[in-house]
Amino acid sequence: MPVPSRIIASGLAGLGTLALACAPALAAVPLMAHKATYRLVLDGSKPTGQLEDMRGEIEYEITGDACAGFTTLTRQTSKSTTGDGENLSQEVTSKAWEDGEGKSYRFNSTTRSAGDGTREVEADVTRDGPDALKVQVTKPKPATLSIPGKVLMPTEHVAKVIAAGAAGERVLQAKVYDGSSDPARIYDTLTVIGRPTTNAERAPAVARDALGASTYFPVTVSYYEPGSSGGSPEYVMTFSLYDNGVVGDMKIDYGKFALIGTMAEFKALKPTEGCAR
Repeated sequence: MPVPSRIIASGLAGLGTLALACAPALAAVPLMAHKATYRLVLDGSKPTGQLEDMRGEIEYEITGDACAGFTTLTRQTSKSTTGDGENLSQEVTSKAWEDGEGKSYRFNSTTRSAGDGTREVEADVTRDGPDALKVQVTKPKPATLSIPGKVLMPTEHVAKVIAAGAAGERVLQAKVYDGSSDPARIYDTLTVIGRPTTNAERAPAVARDALGASTYFPVTVSYYEPGSSGGSPEYVMTFSLYDNGVVGDMKIDYGKFALIGTMAEFKALKPTEGCAR
């Protein structure tokens, strides 16, 4: 089962209503241009049923600024072994661009699975008034979709979480667009935001020089199918979110099993210059 790529950017991770209304726009939250690699392993403390083992890797990169927009590149690989001895593998690659004010978003995502072939999704997403998104799909089949409601773009969601945490808000609800596997998909999300902390010793070892002096928020995001927020979430992510948008170590709980993600590589990239937003 793939980890949705937006959880890193939005990652991705993509989080009360008052906080959402009061949070500043994406452009008001400076996001660090960087590259990071996360190693994923099965959480051995949680029963996994027929899943014997799963491990993988997420490579993530974000560049740009509020003026030019943000470009994200994600490559995720995973391999798993079932109790029947079956070996499964999958690779998901995604490239996306998002407007600095969260008004538009375009992406191309390719999924390659052993035995299932290759699936490609490509679409342009724009605001269609204040309460809807227009999705112009080019792959796998041309289509025009309308998604009603106040829906956040992936990176916009991250900025809203950071802004809400900085304002002292502890809960944020939002609908978030995630078209990486299905161009019509959105999630209802509920985010619980812990108190801000600055602790260099808690920063991932490979990013300590870059992040040691930065503030981070302990964050838990629950992702629900639309209209089902009273039931069990599809999955829950727990991670440290830095005030510059970097995601530290994480845990992704799918209910029947969970994955632990550890930052294994990190590189701060040169920021763009000349943007006054």
